[in-house]
Amino acid sequence: MPSVADRGMDFISIAVADSTRIHTQLLADAIRCESGIQVVASTSSSRELLAAIERVPVDVAVISFGLDDCAGRGPELLREMRSVRPQIKGVILLESARPQDVLESFRAGAKGIFSKHEKVENLCRCIRSVHDGQIWANSAELDHVLGALADSPLVRAANHNGLDLLSARERQVIEYLAAGMTNREIAKALKLSPHTVKNYLFRIFDKLGVSTRTELLYLTMSNPRPSASSNAHDSISSAFAAAESGNPSAHLLLAEHFSKVIASDGSTQDAVSAYMWYLLAEKTAAPLLDRIEEGKKNLTQAMSLDQIAEGESRAAEWLKNSKKKPSFAEENKSQTRTMFANP
Repeated sequence: MPSVADRGMDFISIAVADSTRIHTQLLADAIRCESGIQVVASTSSSRELLAAIERVPVDVAVISFGLDDCAGRGPELLREMRSVRPQIKGVILLESARPQDVLESFRAGAKGIFSKHEKVENLCRCIRSVHDGQIWANSAELDHVLGALADSPLVRAANHNGLDLLSARERQVIEYLAAGMTNREIAKALKLSPHTVKNYLFRIFDKLGVSTRTELLYLTMSNPRPSASSNAHDSISSAFAAAESGNPSAHLLLAEHFSKVIASDGSTQDAVSAYMWYLLAEKTAAPLLDRIEEGKKNLTQAMSLDQIAEGESRAAEWLKNSKKKPSFAEENKSQTRTMFANP
């Protein structure tokens, strides 16, 4: 294989991944006949392709939409590859130009859409165009994209029914994200690769119109599905918002919330998250307690014993009366219990 130095600046390195090894080999052999294009990796497995881009430089990746015998795996893989090698440009191979497949491919960052029924020589032209920074698609495919843009609402998709846009696995990813878990921890819990988790987050961002993890968390927790547990979701959502501003009560509420999430085997599933929030509550409450003690000290220096006794009596009376009705914290705890009883 020629070295990078021997290839010259105009040499284009290609990775090819079609649905079967035979198709991949035929496609790679046909591309190799084109001058100035070098196939540096060819496989029918997403795992092998991800490993290949770690070993060799790739300019353009040509990927089947249905890689790994899974419809839509091609765009997902392209997202994963671009998270590792952002400079890679993607061409998605389609069996048919279904509008949803075209849109999914472009949303994943593809720069070219190519039908498997077209001539291979046109694919080489597509590769060169994409490598030069152009978009490759026929008029019908562009029409699908323009139509989708024209029909897209100007407001975010995450309204009161926003979570209905997400799959069960995507909602599961959000739940773990809300527990304070990293991508790697979520991947371990769901038995996925970290790249796949990152890909799920990209898809969730696209569906809900958000761009950061914090924005995603706040948006989804603030717009739960209508259910008997909606009040609990609202309280937890408010707690997340308050926690961001350093509210120790919010930290404590979240700690108690996650300490009650019980796994199917009876263990505390979110013990690490609960412990994290307890630590934060402790850290943020400490300065508050110092301020309370300092304030009391300054006041009592200018107060008589009778005034101090009256203040303590009023405080005791207030606490006595407040115990006759549920406190704000108790209501939140009750709502949290309801949420876990009615998942």
